[in-house]
Amino acid sequence: MPERRCFPRTKVFKGAKLVVPGRAAVSCIVRDLSTHGAGLQLASAADLPAEFDLAFNTGQKPRRCRLAWRNLTNVGVAFVQAA
Repeated sequence: MPERRCFPRTKVFKGAKLVVPGRAAVSCIVRDLSTHGAGLQLASAADLPAEFDLAFNTGQKPRRCRLAWRNLTNVGVAFVQAA
């Protein structure tokens, strides 16, 4: 399958949480990462909103994300640039 990303990603294995206001945080694993987006693996991607925050377990500042694609247990996100 040809690579369609504009920016190459690095394979990683990092714990993180998807944070949506008014909902419980959802644990996930960051599988690949670049400065512009990430690939995430989680138990179920069925009920995710179009935008959410991604908080890394390492204590880094949370990143605002926009959902780019999803399947049953994986999602691709683009990081939303701060205005």
